[in-house]
Amino acid sequence: MGIPEVIINVASSLDGIIGSEEGTLPLSTKEDWIRVHKLRNSVEAILVGINTVLNDDPLLTVRYTEPKSPHPFRVVLDSKCRIPLGSRIIQDQNRFPTIIFTSLESSEEKRSKLRNLGVKVELIEEKDEHKFVDMKTVLKILSTKYFVSSVLVEGGSTIITQLLKNKLVDVFHIFYRFVFVGNKGGLNLYNNQLVQDIQDALMFDVVEITKSDKGILVTLTPNKNTDKK
Repeated sequence: MGIPEVIINVASSLDGIIGSEEGTLPLSTKEDWIRVHKLRNSVEAILVGINTVLNDDPLLTVRYTEPKSPHPFRVVLDSKCRIPLGSRIIQDQNRFPTIIFTSLESSEEKRSKLRNLGVKVELIEEKDEHKFVDMKTVLKILSTKYFVSSVLVEGGSTIITQLLKNKLVDVFHIFYRFVFVGNKGGLNLYNNQLVQDIQDALMFDVVEITKSDKGILVTLTPNKNTDKK
């Protein structure tokens, strides 16, 4: 098997902010959350970074719709194994299995405690230029070891930026709420160095635009110049 299909879903303000440094901004609406849970139910893994877990303590389960069986893996990228043992994503491993990708620099004692709770812990040696666990390696392990063919990425900014920079995105859903929130203390949707030539920007094609009373959902796919490596 190759690399799984990567689907990013995120809610953003009109000025490109997806959260604050102190936690989540309530940008999604109830209508949009129902869509997100249906999307979760269509994939085999739901992936977030450790900052999303620390800030939001999400469950990452399927609600608002009848969940399929087996439930999608809940996947956390946590290079230093900082995840609290009391996190909600650690609970109920029999029904909602969790995989944590971490590095050799993390605590062996912490990794052992997680495994004792039923969590699957994967050690990754490969790192990117920012010393984060390598995304392509993570995706390959999900595919070859866990037979995952589709991954839904729900944040945060660091993970989304890594995937975009490495051209690993197949589908991108952005729910833009009709609000401006300001950028001081905010987390950017794409946190990368500004290009000096628009031809160097990542190019996407619009698949669909759906309007609701409080925002629009834009569905994008990379154009032929941004295929997977």
